[in-house]
Amino acid sequence: MCALAPAIAAAVPADAASSANGREHPQQIRNLPAQFKGTTIGASAEAGEPPSTCVGATENAVYYSYRATANQRVAVELAAEAALEATVDVYKVMRSQLVGVACHRTGAQGRSSLSFQASEGQTYLIRVAAVAGSQNAGFTLSVLLPTPAAVPPGRPLPAGGASGQVDRIQNINAAYSVVMHTGVSYLINLANETSGGCVSASLFSPGTRSFEGASPLARIRCTGYRLFTPRPGKSGRYSIEITPRESFQGEQRFHVEVVRAGPAETAPGVSLANYETARGRLDSRDGAVLRLYRVQVRSHSNLMLKLAAPASAQFDLQLREQNGHVIECQCGGSGPQTIVRRLFPGRYYVVVSTHGPTAGDYSLFRESRTITKTRISFSPLGAHPEQTVSIDVHVSARASGPVTIEMERFDPVFGWQFYRQIDAFVSEGAAAVAFTPPSVGEWRADASYHGSRTASPSGIGFSYLPVS
Repeated sequence: MCALAPAIAAAVPADAASSANGREHPQQIRNLPAQFKGTTIGASAEAGEPPSTCVGATENAVYYSYRATANQRVAVELAAEAALEATVDVYKVMRSQLVGVACHRTGAQGRSSLSFQASEGQTYLIRVAAVAGSQNAGFTLSVLLPTPAAVPPGRPLPAGGASGQVDRIQNINAAYSVVMHTGVSYLINLANETSGGCVSASLFSPGTRSFEGASPLARIRCTGYRLFTPRPGKSGRYSIEITPRESFQGEQRFHVEVVRAGPAETAPGVSLANYETARGRLDSRDGAVLRLYRVQVRSHSNLMLKLAAPASAQFDLQLREQNGHVIECQCGGSGPQTIVRRLFPGRYYVVVSTHGPTAGDYSLFRESRTITKTRISFSPLGAHPEQTVSIDVHVSARASGPVTIEMERFDPVFGWQFYRQIDAFVSEGAAAVAFTPPSVGEWRADASYHGSRTASPSGIGFSYLPVS
């Protein structure tokens, strides 16, 4: 609460609260700022009492009247004593009717605050009332004129950005301006620096004279970042308005910065080759909030992305299609992140970004391995004892690498039993291994390809060999 030079009204006696401060005889507010000591003890609801617009049923209401001398924003702050739970309601007097304008209930600390736009010559009633069932007690009511709202274009934004604070009562917004040029992409970064706060930013075109009623070109809601590129003929000084979360009481600190986007922040992105490790640093306060990487997948593959980062780093890892659709997002956490996906050939994008006030170094590793299929067969398809046959293994995509063949024999009582393991090597997708069955019976084999640096492992079912 800002320091006031208040006019302190005399405390209202308990037996006179309803008559002296009732709706028909409200306490007059003649000059701002003003501060009043009051109490809900002894106050009672009058016939036709208007409902509170934020809590419903109330009791023991005390009224104050203010006639606006200009078009201006008026702030109201309430500090409740003891265990009083109260609401502050503002009503516009329309002849015999009261129209609700604003309302706010005390929080855990017994405080409430709101502001409203007053019109010159209009009379407003400010009501303090106990929530139904609450203990009645005294309170302090302050009515003041907050700092005038910032207007466009705003002060020039420094190269390193600017820090400030806004709140929903005293400083309802902040304004900055920045020169942008046609065809140049800019990254607008807004960092919230108050726990529980949620500042937002809006970008307005050059020549905007008032934020009221103007349509923003872009918005950043509840902190974050946004890429913006002025269209032809739209170079000029743009305005950025920062506004607080209305439901949050107190100051909300922020840092805002605008930087020219480079190839690491926008398309086409930085190429990330297979088995390459990219390294970088993100910092939510200096505009380094995002890094974009381009991944080319040339065959039906298994893709693995590994992000190594400090445990405290609030970084997101996203995999997106060429059209921007998010395939997978390891988002909202902190520390290392991993994505494993099966992808068809094409171009994909990987985004490493911040999602909160954070900073740290990171490394991003990519591994793509072609998806393979393995098949096995005997040649010939039947044999005699002691006749050598060929076990043929074929792996798709002309892959090379180690393969394991397991032989089994059939026991008529206990079923299939392991016989022998044969290790071989597939070259250019093919391998042949000689096998000589020692006796008559049923034999079978399966093969498991172990994969390579560029090809994924695969396996197959059994192939059968009758020996008679």
